[in-house]
Amino acid sequence: MSSIQTVVPRLGVLTLSLHTRSINSNLSFRGVKMKTIKVAFCSLVSLWGACNTGLSNDTLAIVGAKIITLAGDPIEKGTIIVRDGKIEAVGADIKVPLEAKVLDVSGQVVMPGFIDPHTSEGMGQANERNENVPFLSVVDGIDPVMEFFEECRRSGVTTAAIVPGNSTLIGGQGVVLKTSGQYVNDMIVKRDAGMKISLRPTSGSRMGHISKLRRELEKAKLAVEKKNQPEAEKAEKPAEATVDATNEQKPAEQPSENKGDAPSEGTAQPSAAEVSRGQDAMMAVVQGKLPVFLYCDTAMDVTTAQSLVKEYSLNATLVLGRGTYKAADLLKDTKQPVVLDPTLIFWETDPRTKKDTKIVLTKVFQEAGVPFVFQTSESSARTTSASSYFWYQAAVAVKNGMPESEALKALSLVPAKMLGIDEFVGSIEAGKDADLVILTGEPLKLETWIEKTIVRGEVVYDRSKDEKLARLLSPSAE
Repeated sequence: MSSIQTVVPRLGVLTLSLHTRSINSNLSFRGVKMKTIKVAFCSLVSLWGACNTGLSNDTLAIVGAKIITLAGDPIEKGTIIVRDGKIEAVGADIKVPLEAKVLDVSGQVVMPGFIDPHTSEGMGQANERNENVPFLSVVDGIDPVMEFFEECRRSGVTTAAIVPGNSTLIGGQGVVLKTSGQYVNDMIVKRDAGMKISLRPTSGSRMGHISKLRRELEKAKLAVEKKNQPEAEKAEKPAEATVDATNEQKPAEQPSENKGDAPSEGTAQPSAAEVSRGQDAMMAVVQGKLPVFLYCDTAMDVTTAQSLVKEYSLNATLVLGRGTYKAADLLKDTKQPVVLDPTLIFWETDPRTKKDTKIVLTKVFQEAGVPFVFQTSESSARTTSASSYFWYQAAVAVKNGMPESEALKALSLVPAKMLGIDEFVGSIEAGKDADLVILTGEPLKLETWIEKTIVRGEVVYDRSKDEKLARLLSPSAE
């Protein structure tokens, strides 16, 4: 940076000096010469401005910080070279390119941007009134200018998996995207992130809810079998044998159980095209091609979820309600991380003894050997609830016995692998997206602030320019 700052101004002075001398020595021809020199001077200045802009945007060198790469040991006083939004090099003895814009963050800490593995924010509403909408995608409901994305950048979240909420049966498909961008399509990292399925009844009994879910999964499974059936076998079977699975299994009259199959009053019936897209999506689900976010509200839902995963070959990530800790031992053999409830610490009262027991979810699942990632409370509670921040969730886990290195990985690398995007994000390595968080100190210290958030090599949050935070911390705010 220093070389750019010293050389370019000299170029401007030299050009101006030549311009002046040329005018003085060619006064008799100033009608021609002076005009020519002015054009040349303006061209040089324009070229300098264009080059300077290119240098600032394309190449960035972050120097002097402790770098927590999550791909190896921390690097003291390291350097990260970012070019065209990608990490080009990282290490202790990295030469800074002459053309790079230098960001000196000596004494601070740089780590990968946090990844939100499961949220229903960033949309107008979390769920549709119709509980069975596999053809929908949250991409159509995301608004990049919502306050949620601003809060993400302020909190160091650079990537988020946005999925439908838990008040549904089959709620539609989620998406993984960056938290900075003007248009949704420019933010997308992974479009087909997963189908949302919830085991919590939206109405009626749990038994009826699970029955409807099984029926939808069975229809998709039969559709896959039919599609994969050799043409010769299809021709041999009578027409009645190829009746749609819906008509095969539909009871004659069960108004109370099937009441929820139809859209609620006031909701539109899905079109033929939507039904077709929904069937294709569900076929991908039972083939394991489309991941599933499977919400379990209670401990008994965990056994149901395991049964469904095994029976229908689901590629599922379990999203757990806080009461599911009672079934933690059932998940000890799972390889896929589970998503813990945002409330990591709570109290339960024994109905018989009236004794209060403190429950710490991270401790329970760690002792059971179950890998997990964090999720946070709604962004609307960020000013009052500590559980709205990922660093706090990790700090709670460390306080209750989780190694700090594992807690930090649970903020970025583990959710990246869980979502299938670790090729692009999750750690600081050459070739990955330059999604970084610059901290004033160690990540889980109470006094540490997020100084800057960088997405694809661009500084999208700077604490020194955060007017909202400044107003909040101002003495006059009280």
